[in-house]
Amino acid sequence: MNLKRTVSKKSFKFIVLVAMAGLIASASAAVYYSTIAQVGVEITSATIVFAQGNDWPTGSVMGDNSTWVSLALKAYPNATLYYDQPLNISNTDSSSHTFRLRHVSITPASGNGDVSNFKFFNFVVLDKDGAAQASFNYTTTGDDWNTPASTSYLELPANTQWVVYVETSASPGANSVTANLQMSVDVTQ
Repeated sequence: MNLKRTVSKKSFKFIVLVAMAGLIASASAAVYYSTIAQVGVEITSATIVFAQGNDWPTGSVMGDNSTWVSLALKAYPNATLYYDQPLNISNTDSSSHTFRLRHVSITPASGNGDVSNFKFFNFVVLDKDGAAQASFNYTTTGDDWNTPASTSYLELPANTQWVVYVETSASPGANSVTANLQMSVDVTQ
């Protein structure tokens, strides 16, 4: 056996292995890099907020900074109850902004027998002249809710307040049940 030839083969293999490892390491290092983003977040007032309407329901609550509201509405069996101005949407900015209404959740959930106690809850956004700009109508079919699709974005002019008009109705012979619905007013900046 030739010792010199074996050492040379091992040395050659080792050199090739080290060269390949170096090549792989340099190729891998070229793929990865970092970038840095610096973000500043300023707390400011919301430009579109809620405001109590002339028909503000008893038991309703206006949240901090007028950015959320809990309306205490009623529905009568086999009758329609009208709230002419329970809530307003107000643009407090000197520029116009757009907003839309979007469904978030409702309980009791579809499939629950309590849903059949209700007929509809209809929210209508009226501009300053009283013209309907959007309707957001929750209706029922048996034990299921028919939740509305998001409205199109509406442009609320600067320093303007629009009315949210509401109609509610319960089925004939309805039981005393409470429905809790949550909707979002999505505002573009």
